[in-house]
Amino acid sequence: MLTFLVIFVIFWWLILFIILPTGIDKQKNVKFGNDPGAPNDPMLKKKFLITTIAAFIVTLIVFIIKNEIL
Repeated sequence: MLTFLVIFVIFWWLILFIILPTGIDKQKNVKFGNDPGAPNDPMLKKKFLITTIAAFIVTLIVFIIKNEIL
């Protein structure tokens, strides 16, 4: 169980950093003091959900191959 959790956490972070830059829209009207590269709506909840689901699926595949459960 601990092995599954460690593999899941590693894949979760890896997939999160892959998904973070997708779907970013820059601000059109940049106010004074704001970074012009800052996202308008980063959609973090959606990205965390996608990351969790994808990491779980990849972890299951790796865990099955590692333990030859099939």
